[in-house]
Amino acid sequence: MKRCYLARRLRASVRVTPAAAVCATLCTPLWAEEVQQLREVVVTATRTEERADDVASTITVEDARMIEHSMPVDETGLFADEPDIDVPRDRRRFGAGSINIRGIEDNRVLQMVDGVRLPDFYNGGGPSNISTSTRDAPEFSFLKRVEVLRGPASSLYGSDAIGGVVSYATKDPSDLMRGKSVGGEVGLNWNGIDNGFGQTVGVAGGNDSIQGLFMYAHRSAHEMKNMGGDDSVSVSRSTPNPQDVESNAYLGKIVLSATPRQRFRLTYEHRDASSSTDMLRLSRSLPRVTSANGTEDLERDRVSLDYEWRPENGVLDRLVAAIYYQKSHTTNNTNQVRSRTSSACSGTRPGANVCNVALGFGFEQQQTGFNVQADKSFHTGSVEHRLIGGVDVIRTESEEYRDANVANITAGTGTKSLAGETFPLHDFPKGETRQVGVFMQDELRFMHGRFTLTPGLRFDHYSLGPDDDPLYNRVAAKPAISKSDSNLSPKLSALWQATDRINVWAQYVFGYRAPNYREINGSFRNPVQGYGAAPNSDLDAEKSRSFEVGVRYSDENVQTSVAVFDNRYRDFIEQIQLACPSDPACLPGMRATYQFRNQARVRIYGAEWRGVWRFLPQWRVDGAVAYAHGTNEQKDQPLNSVSPLRAAAGLTWEPSVSEGPGAALRWRGAKAVTRTDDTTFTYFKPGGYGVVDLQAWWRLGKRATLTLAVNNLFDKKYWLWGDVRQTGVSATEPGLDFYTQPGRTVAASVKVMF
Repeated sequence: MKRCYLARRLRASVRVTPAAAVCATLCTPLWAEEVQQLREVVVTATRTEERADDVASTITVEDARMIEHSMPVDETGLFADEPDIDVPRDRRRFGAGSINIRGIEDNRVLQMVDGVRLPDFYNGGGPSNISTSTRDAPEFSFLKRVEVLRGPASSLYGSDAIGGVVSYATKDPSDLMRGKSVGGEVGLNWNGIDNGFGQTVGVAGGNDSIQGLFMYAHRSAHEMKNMGGDDSVSVSRSTPNPQDVESNAYLGKIVLSATPRQRFRLTYEHRDASSSTDMLRLSRSLPRVTSANGTEDLERDRVSLDYEWRPENGVLDRLVAAIYYQKSHTTNNTNQVRSRTSSACSGTRPGANVCNVALGFGFEQQQTGFNVQADKSFHTGSVEHRLIGGVDVIRTESEEYRDANVANITAGTGTKSLAGETFPLHDFPKGETRQVGVFMQDELRFMHGRFTLTPGLRFDHYSLGPDDDPLYNRVAAKPAISKSDSNLSPKLSALWQATDRINVWAQYVFGYRAPNYREINGSFRNPVQGYGAAPNSDLDAEKSRSFEVGVRYSDENVQTSVAVFDNRYRDFIEQIQLACPSDPACLPGMRATYQFRNQARVRIYGAEWRGVWRFLPQWRVDGAVAYAHGTNEQKDQPLNSVSPLRAAAGLTWEPSVSEGPGAALRWRGAKAVTRTDDTTFTYFKPGGYGVVDLQAWWRLGKRATLTLAVNNLFDKKYWLWGDVRQTGVSATEPGLDFYTQPGRTVAASVKVMF
């Protein structure tokens, strides 16, 4: 009896990854003595509170404690020890970009903060590297939990969740109050990876009826380090581009418990970030650009009001609703000096002129939405049901622009035209996208709860409508297009508790992603170089079918699990060069026309293992391995977005979770890259690597925590495949060390709670 009871407590405390992992590599398991400190539920997998080991899907969790131990500076660092998650960095300028889960990335992975979608990721491409708007992650010191759901999740979240969901949850007043009427925290941190210094302060207070919270964070940093040694201003430069970075973040919350069964929560979140970069590594594609610098400014504001009601009459178990508004804006400015260039100030053509070229880019989104969801448990005979249903409504307004001012210093002239384009202009028209989703899911429990069958279905309708936009109409190859469509996304999952220690589960899930504004209406013409892009009203939504099966074993000292998945995607949206002039979509007078088309059938299959072993009362070891194999079946070529086999492991010593010292030795590694699509050019293929990090912490009771880390302890030189393939680094590119990861660095933080 005692043994079974302890096993149940251990399973709850470990936050088991029910789908593919008992213990996420980042979430070093917490044992029976920590049970009182843990949240025993996850939310993202089912959109309601659920024990992690009762969910038939792959989900991992990282809480505030583990984030504090790893001290990440961006999303790449946050997920560094998750072998199936990759967050490439643009080492030239913009840093961490979109999250890649099992080979699927960009706007195919849904990211949310407190249930509100983050703005879209945008990358216009091109050698000038100016038109990028990254998804702005929340301030890490504000987070109490991060949940990552793998695989298609469209049956619950609709479009943009075809590759998975990353859900960030910010702290509530009670997290700072810690059972008192007033509480707070002050933190300082420094990280040698970018010589960044950060400060955080937070205070919360209230009573049983009303509580409030305010938090502020500031960070200043410089360029991300690497292991390059050439600091010349040239295409061969391998040391980082000098950069100054600063960010500010605010979080405010008011929680009102109107009755014991009704709660309102008003949240305001703000984050702004700015950077200034001297781009001393020059581009081989723009040989006339001999000097460049630029600034980036990002700002995001969110206001949300959510409501929870647990009625006493039993008509419903719970009703939740939320309404929100979010606005984000990115502005990038780039200044170039073009030497020995043509009279038109070309970036490639030679001449006897010197020009100053100022390039501007902006991307803005406004989101307004609401959702409502109801939960109800009931029985039909011996079958227990938990029915979940709801509605999501989202309205998104999007706008992009590019601008240029060209000054020919030699000729003493100025113009707003460059490379055949006249500025300012919009590459797609201003407009809005409306999405409405209705979903329902029923958990049916048989055999006294030992077997759970969960069917689910979601209906989505989206419509995209452009405004009458003069800056688009003036340069558009063809008139702007409206688009609307609908989709059904079913799913079926099953979980069988074979024994008290073994769970087996499987799921078959459909996913989809609607085409966005740029993919449908992206349009431009460059008559000087003779190419352009055409809109496409015939784009279909991307669709997927995913099958996954897993098994988990758990006892007092050992937890281990394995999962196997097979994801098949069709109607992938890719920009391709048309066969002109035979294709009717070709632009008259252009030698080349590009258009987004439904092209590839993609298959990604693989396997993951995770486990943990507590071999002594104060010691534990954990590990994870992820393997994936991706193929673009239309071209019969490897899928470059899939990383090679990767693994992570950790050895932790922790006498007590509440006070005193602790330490962890972390290792992560990957096999060499050998399988790439080299049809356009031959990629540089990084070799395999293994890196060791050392972490140590000391908790002085419940009042203060000191954390130290030495990252890349043995000063290993290595490259990440995500960084290489995102930039498009060829095997013959000079200065390859520019893309290396930081060598040995030190990080430290101190946090005081009151």
